[in-house]
Amino acid sequence: MTTVNKNLAMVLIAVVAVSTGGVLAFTENAQPLQTPTSQKEQPLVLGHIELVAKDSQGNIKAYRQTDNLVVSQGLNSTINKLFGAGLQPNTCGACTAPGTFNYVGVGTGSTVVYTDTITTFSATQRGNHVLGTVTAINSGGGTGMGAQIVGNWAANRLQNGSGTAAITEAGLLDGFSNSTSNLYAHQSFSQINVAAADTLQVTWKITYSHS
Repeated sequence: MTTVNKNLAMVLIAVVAVSTGGVLAFTENAQPLQTPTSQKEQPLVLGHIELVAKDSQGNIKAYRQTDNLVVSQGLNSTINKLFGAGLQPNTCGACTAPGTFNYVGVGTGSTVVYTDTITTFSATQRGNHVLGTVTAINSGGGTGMGAQIVGNWAANRLQNGSGTAAITEAGLLDGFSNSTSNLYAHQSFSQINVAAADTLQVTWKITYSHS
C-alpha cells in the first residue's frame, strides 16, 4: 500500500471513530420516551362501605361490605372545592356549592350509576341523612391516606311508617337536605331488613392511593 493510500485509510478510520463516538454519546445522553408502564404512578380514589344492623339487644343480625362508586358529581365537587368554583359542571341544578362530605344516607333503591345525584338518591331514601363521625385513615402520610365517616341510625329512624325497612343502598353526601346536597359516592348491596327496634351503622372509608 502506498503512503497516500495509508494516510487516506487512517483518515477514514478516524472519521468513523469520531462519528461512532458522537452517536454513542448522543444515545447515552438522550432521555427515553415514557411508555404507559414507565410513567409515574397515578393517584386513585378508593372507597369501601361496611354496614352493621343490630337488634334491640345489641346482637348483630346483618353485616354487609362492598366497594363504593364515586359518582361524577362527587368528582366534580372535589375539583371545584380544591381548585375553584365552576371549573366542573354541577349535574344537580338545585345543588349548592360543595361542602364537607360527612353526611350518610340509606335507601331502598337497587340501581347505581356514575351519573347519580341527590335527585335520584332521594327518590328511594329511607329516614334522614345523619351527620357522621369523621376520623383520619393513615394520618402519618404515605399511600392509603383518607377519611372514615361513620353514620348511625337509632331504633325507629328508618321505617317511614312501615314495620321494616329493606335497606339496599347507601350514599355519602355534604348536607342534610334532600334537594340541594351534593352526592359524593353511592352503592347498592344485598338487602338488610331493619325492624323498628333495630339500629343501623354505616361506615364509609375513602382513601387516596397509587396505581
